[in-house]
Amino acid sequence: MATTHAVPPGGDVSPAAPRKRLVLLLAGAAGCLDAVGYLMLGLFTANMTGNTILLGLSVGREAWADALHNIVAIAAFVAGAGAGTVSTRGIRRISHGLGLEAAVLAGAVAVWAFFGAPRGRIPEPPVYWLIALLSAAMGIQSATVRRVGEQRIATTYVTGTLTALATDTASDLFDRWSAARAAAKTSRAGPAAPRERTTSAAASRALMTGLWAVYLLGALIGGFLEKHWAMWTAAAPILVLLSVTASDLAHGRREVALR
Repeated sequence: MATTHAVPPGGDVSPAAPRKRLVLLLAGAAGCLDAVGYLMLGLFTANMTGNTILLGLSVGREAWADALHNIVAIAAFVAGAGAGTVSTRGIRRISHGLGLEAAVLAGAVAVWAFFGAPRGRIPEPPVYWLIALLSAAMGIQSATVRRVGEQRIATTYVTGTLTALATDTASDLFDRWSAARAAAKTSRAGPAAPRERTTSAAASRALMTGLWAVYLLGALIGGFLEKHWAMWTAAAPILVLLSVTASDLAHGRREVALR
């Protein structure tokens, strides 16, 4: 049976969570791009924690060129997150943000193709454009999935995912142990978690485990392809983004047709 979504006052609609397979594809694309960015540029395009540490190290060692690279990456990521927020404001689909991200990545490939050396290295100052475009693309994706989907899901970094996985697993095991202990003391079934809640928790843990694994797989693929294709490797994430965008748009049309 088709479901309808009430529109709150002001005309905004509540966010719709991206389907799980699409989220996993986005995580793989992000892992690939982060690997390419690290290998070609010596910094992360999505991990701003790492770039902040690298910035501090660069300043401490008076490596001013490296410090500027990290500043550009952080600033571009923040700008991209802002752009992703604006592009998805008041809508329920992730296609708007992902389409913008794909266009930014295509621009990065064009910059490298025009300025890049045979092994894919790019001279200064054009390298700043490449850093900015790749980091902005990851900012767009981070904001898009955060605004149009479940708040706990992240596709461009995994520290929070692993933290949530560990805490949820520990809490579930503790609850089970407490219930079993209570049941043993009273010689009757203790207050167990509702089946729906247990199933939901298991599905959430499976999704978070999948996100980590696919992110790792994306980094592995990105590292392998970068050795042979240099920046052309970014074409693979672009194709993923376009596929996810097309799938999301098609899903939206089906939802409208069913209402």
